[in-house]
Amino acid sequence: MKKLPYLLIFTLIAFLSACGGAKQDGLDGKKTLLKEKKKQLDQISADIRVLEKEIQSLDPNFKLTREDATLVTALELKKNSFESYLEVQGSVESDKNIIISSETNGIIRSLPVDEGQYVAQGQLLAAQGSEVVNNQIIEVQTRLALAETVFEKRKNLWEQKIGTEIQYLEAKNNVASLKSQLNTLSAQAGLSNTYAPFSGVVEKILARRGQNAAPGAPILRLVSSGQVNVIAEVSESYLGKIKMGSIVKIEFPALDKEVEAAISRISETINPENRTFIIEAKLNNADRSLKPELLAKVKLKDYAQSDAVVVPTNLIQRDKVGDFIFTIIQKDKKTTAQKVYVKRGKTYNNQTEILSGLKGDETIVNDGFREVVDGEKLKIIKNDREQTLANKN
Repeated sequence: MKKLPYLLIFTLIAFLSACGGAKQDGLDGKKTLLKEKKKQLDQISADIRVLEKEIQSLDPNFKLTREDATLVTALELKKNSFESYLEVQGSVESDKNIIISSETNGIIRSLPVDEGQYVAQGQLLAAQGSEVVNNQIIEVQTRLALAETVFEKRKNLWEQKIGTEIQYLEAKNNVASLKSQLNTLSAQAGLSNTYAPFSGVVEKILARRGQNAAPGAPILRLVSSGQVNVIAEVSESYLGKIKMGSIVKIEFPALDKEVEAAISRISETINPENRTFIIEAKLNNADRSLKPELLAKVKLKDYAQSDAVVVPTNLIQRDKVGDFIFTIIQKDKKTTAQKVYVKRGKTYNNQTEILSGLKGDETIVNDGFREVVDGEKLKIIKNDREQTLANKN
C-alpha cells in the first residue's frame, strides 16, 4: 500500500524498456533513445498526477496511502470501573401454575370460562352434576324431620318421667347422626362446583362439557404470572461468593430485556449429580411478559475493580515473550508505534483488565493494530481525515 505511485512508475519504466522500439547502438543512438524515454516518462507522470487528483476527490484517504507510514486509528485509555460476571442458565417459574382437578364424581354440566380468559379468585370455573347427592340430601332431610319430631316427643315424655332413658337417648342420637350426614352431603354437593383458588389466566381447558369427571380428574390449568421466580443452578465453587439479597442481572434473550433482582432463596443442599445449588430471584411481572419456562441468563458479579485499566480484548497480541499492546508515542515530531508488554487480568464482555504494563493514560493502536511493527511510523486517521497526535493535542 506504501509508495504506490512510485512502484507504478517503476513498473511502467520497466514496461517501456521492454517494448520501447528498436535497439539502437552507439552513443548517439542511446542519447536519442534516452530522450524518447524521458518524454514518455513525463507523459506517464502527468497522467499519474491527473489520476491521483481524480481518485483523491473520490477517496480522501488515498493521499495518505502514499505516505511512508501505516494507517491506524487511535484509542485513548482512561481508568474505569471493571466488573466481571458469572453467567448461568435459568428459567422462569410461577408458584401459581397448577392443574385444577375435580373433587367429586359427576358429569361436567358447564365450563363458564375460555382459554386465555382472566378469572378472579373465587370465580366459578366448572360445575358438575350432583343429582345423586341432591337426592340423598332430600332423603336425609326427610328422615331428619321425622327424627326431630320423635325426639321432641321422647323428650317431653322423659321430662314427665314417662318412658325409658334409653329411648330418649336413641332419639337424640338419631337426630345428631342425621344432621352429620346432611352436613357431609351438603359438603359433597359443594364440591361439585369448582372455583378459582387465586386470580389468574385459564391457560388450558383439559375437560369437556358432558364428560364424567372422577375425583382427581384434571379440568383446567390456571396460571398467575403477576409475580414469577427465576431459578438457576450454580456451581458449588461459587457458594461462598453468593449471599441472600445479592443483586444479580437477569437477561431474557427472547425479549431483548434485562432486569436486576435480589437473590431471595439459596438452596440448602448440593445436587450430587452435577455439584450445583439452586438460587432463586423473585420478579414483579405486572405486564405478564415473563412466561413460565422462559429461558433466562443469570449474571452474578464475581469480580469488581473501581479504578482499572481496561482495553478491548482483541487488541492484545502475543509473541514468544508474552502479551503485548501497541501504544502510540510522539517523539521528535514523529508518531510511532511502541510495543508494550502487559499482564492481563480478568476478561468479560470482550474487555480485559490490564494489571501491569499500562498506566491508563496511554493512547493505543486500535484499527490496523495487526499491520503495525515496533517503532514503525504511523498516521492516525479519524473521521476520514489525517490527524496526528500533535494536532489532537
